[in-house]
Amino acid sequence: MPYVAARDGRQNRGPANRAPSVPDSLDDLHGHSVGQLELPRRMAPGHRSRRILDLEDPAQVRQAYQTVLCQAADCCEINDLLNPGVLRRIWRHLHLPAKVRDEWEKQHPSLASRATGEQAPTMDAAELAAARLGGDGFRRAPRRMPGAQPAGARAIAAPRTGPPR
Repeated sequence: MPYVAARDGRQNRGPANRAPSVPDSLDDLHGHSVGQLELPRRMAPGHRSRRILDLEDPAQVRQAYQTVLCQAADCCEINDLLNPGVLRRIWRHLHLPAKVRDEWEKQHPSLASRATGEQAPTMDAAELAAARLGGDGFRRAPRRMPGAQPAGARAIAAPRTGPPR
């Protein structure tokens, strides 16, 4: 006898078939905008290190927000994990299923208008200079990966001593 699926809809409860959760207002979101975000275990199964994402790394921010928007079970999870400013800033860069994007843009038209070509606010010359220098007016050195050598150090090799290999 062939398998017959249950008629109570259990096969359609996964994140791909579930209606996305969308809060009534973006002001209800109160997640952090800096630091680290730890996703619930059901959103990112496996080792804990896969669930902790750095909110200062743009790729990890996009990954975290995409995961939460697609897999949140209810608006309470979304409110706890997402930040309204960060969501507005990265909305057009998120790779979301059409159903999720449409529901969010229908509930929050400001996200759709920002994504369709409305210009982001620009900075004047003084603000741009302050951002480049840092808040206290001192120029910041570029960040390097731990253990990385400066570009000049790689180009200069120490003379080899001893017999050739």
